[in-house]
Amino acid sequence: MSKLDVAGERKDQIVQATVECITKYGYHNFSMQDVARTAGVSKGIIHYYFLNKDELMMSVLDRVSGDIEKILADDMKNITDSKKKLEVFVNVCFDVVRNTKEYYQVSMDFWTQINQKEKVKEVISSHYKKFRDQAAIVIQQGIDNNDFRKVAVDDYASYVIAVIDGLSLQWLFDEKVFDYRGICKLATELILNGLEKK
Repeated sequence: MSKLDVAGERKDQIVQATVECITKYGYHNFSMQDVARTAGVSKGIIHYYFLNKDELMMSVLDRVSGDIEKILADDMKNITDSKKKLEVFVNVCFDVVRNTKEYYQVSMDFWTQINQKEKVKEVISSHYKKFRDQAAIVIQQGIDNNDFRKVAVDDYASYVIAVIDGLSLQWLFDEKVFDYRGICKLATELILNGLEKK
């Protein structure tokens, strides 16, 4: 294994350990020592790869978002039907919350930092833009293929992301508030119904 491979693997190990620590202790309450213990490395190794806690946090945020983007790209790559593609997009986003709660919780912990740290605000905004843009591409393809009615594509993409986030947050705060699988199905139907040609 080359030095580059080892470095990449070590950084991934530290980032994953940080995700676990944020999930367990919260953004404000975990320490670099917690990360070192969880990753099975020394604090010095962490500082070798990451200048400071903020740099480590940006890597965590990129990891969380990148993982979701990869899942979306993989699941949608062979689908040509616009309705099915949008359905998969919505369902994958909902599934990420249900199946990897820790990633979503890490994102929520980062939201608490947007008023204190401009860089965090920029990174979160950039990640939301990527997801809106992905949704917008699918919606525009549906319009171009004459599968969807004409809508303000960027606005509708924002609406799709807002529905996913809003329902997911409610469920994360109280898993008994509604049947998650059922509400995801209903939300997907409503999103698609809003694009049906009249």
